[in-house]
Amino acid sequence: MLLRRLVLIVASALALFAQEEPRTEIELSATVKKMAIAAPPARVVDLIDSQVQREYAETLRRNLNNIEQIALLQNGLPSSTDEASFPKWLEAGCDWLLTSNVSQTSRDGVLVEVAVVDVKSGKRVTSITQNGNTSNYRRLAHLVADAFEEFLTGAPGVANSVIVFCKEDSPGVKEIYQADKDGSNLVKLTNHKTLTLSPTVARDGRLAYLSYLPGPQIWGQKVKGGPHVKLYPQIEDMSFNVYTPVWSPDGSRIAFVQTDGMGNTDIMLLEVETGRVRRLTGLNDINSEMCWNPAGNQIAFTSGRDGTPQIYLMEDDGANVRKLDLGGSYNGSPAWSPDGSMIAFVSRFEDNFDLFVYKFGEPYPYQITTGFTNCENPAWSPDSRRLVFSSTREGRNRLYTTDLSGNRVERVLSQTGCQQPIWIRSR
Repeated sequence: MLLRRLVLIVASALALFAQEEPRTEIELSATVKKMAIAAPPARVVDLIDSQVQREYAETLRRNLNNIEQIALLQNGLPSSTDEASFPKWLEAGCDWLLTSNVSQTSRDGVLVEVAVVDVKSGKRVTSITQNGNTSNYRRLAHLVADAFEEFLTGAPGVANSVIVFCKEDSPGVKEIYQADKDGSNLVKLTNHKTLTLSPTVARDGRLAYLSYLPGPQIWGQKVKGGPHVKLYPQIEDMSFNVYTPVWSPDGSRIAFVQTDGMGNTDIMLLEVETGRVRRLTGLNDINSEMCWNPAGNQIAFTSGRDGTPQIYLMEDDGANVRKLDLGGSYNGSPAWSPDGSMIAFVSRFEDNFDLFVYKFGEPYPYQITTGFTNCENPAWSPDSRRLVFSSTREGRNRLYTTDLSGNRVERVLSQTGCQQPIWIRSR
């Protein structure tokens, strides 16, 4: 991180944390239903049963296993799913039974019909129907899982979402990639063959990022689906550098960091359509790592103006700057939750960098990760229930997701050299 290189930490984090109010972990409570998933039958000649089992059924199980309101049963389960077998399912500890009927509607079309039944009462809890293509059973499973989570919580799940990030292709070369939330369908989005960093995606799917061509420049798409063009600076100017572009929620502006050639960094605002740029900070200090609130009228950022990196808020015109009282000697990399109620950030704790979450209106932040060596670059899931981050817990940087209790941490990709993730519903 830029601030880690530029700001001198004058006191040890461990000593400072010992003097502060204790930080507690988030405790989540919910009524958990024990649920079983019956194997889907393949009843059409052209439908490959093994493919349905491998791609649809296994993917659905992984997706549902991430829903906090249910606990999946797997062993000692009955084979029959008719009504007469419900007492056996009940004896096995099952509350709800999910069955899927997968049928082929055309040469390439597939229909999935899902029923969730309360085995004690015999009544149907909910039904889900999804149409898809024989080439992508996994997406059907994602859609079913998201619809089921919406039934449980009132908000759609994120199984069908994607994560955009930068990955090292070779020494000195990083590019922007996209993968499904579970790490599948890896797609390369840029091919500049240089350092390409800091991806950001507008709500309509437009991509922007930083690329060294030859110096740091902001590239991106002015229109959805359009070509990648240089957005800033329009003329070569060696007196400053730019870093970390971030789209505004309405997609009309990009906040970014610009150096002044004297060791200071400020947050700037680019109007994409006109190319107009204005400065939001200006205290001859280090200001960086910004993010927008969902309404697009406030920005959170990291600044060393008080001697150590801390998180501040300001209006989108640079006014009304105020510090978030988070405790700790090093707080940075803020990420505002999509629902606007929380800010995730990185804090130095016991000589490591861990993830914390601050809920507006509460006195103290909550620690999410611990013992992971270093955790960086937090970003929220679209439903504000999870985080994606990079960590060196297995050596080189990989991507992981976690729930807000920190108890469900999962690796997204086996590939190393992955950083700066963002989590979106689609592109």
